[in-house]
Amino acid sequence: MATKTARARKRTPGHKFEIAAKVDRATRNIILDGLVAYNRDNAGHSAPRKPLAVLLKNNRGRVLGGALGHSFWGWTYIDLLWLPDELRGKGYGRKVMKLAEDEARKRGCKGMYLNTASFQAPKFYPKLGFKVIAVVEDYPPGHKTYYLLKRFGS
Repeated sequence: MATKTARARKRTPGHKFEIAAKVDRATRNIILDGLVAYNRDNAGHSAPRKPLAVLLKNNRGRVLGGALGHSFWGWTYIDLLWLPDELRGKGYGRKVMKLAEDEARKRGCKGMYLNTASFQAPKFYPKLGFKVIAVVEDYPPGHKTYYLLKRFGS
C-alpha cells in the first residue's frame, strides 16, 4: 500500500515548490484572497480589518511614539507599542493602552491581544489586566516571547 505522501505526489504531477524571499502583489493576493474566502466560508463574514493608531505627539504635532494595531473578528490586536526611553515609566504607555482599549470597546471588540519579548515589557501588560496565554522559549534566541490576552467584561 502506498503511503499518503506517495499518493499525494502521484496526484500532483508537474507541480513544483519554490522558496522565495520576496513576492509581488499579484502572488500575495492569490494566497490572501484564497485564505479570506476560506475564512469567510468557515467563520462567517467579517468586516475588513480596521486599523488602529494611538499616537503620542509633542506640542508641535511631532509623533513621539504610540501604539499601532487593528480590529478584526471582534478583537483588537496591538502589533506595535513604543515610547522613547525618556517617556517610559511616566504613565504614557498606560494612557496609550487605555485609549486603545477604549477604542476597541467602541468598536464592539471582545478584547485585545498582543505579544512582547522578555526584554521588552512582559511585566507592563499584566498590570493592565492582560493574561499570559503562551510563552515561546528561546524566541528570539536567549529570550522568550509572551503572548497576552485581555478579555473585556460586560
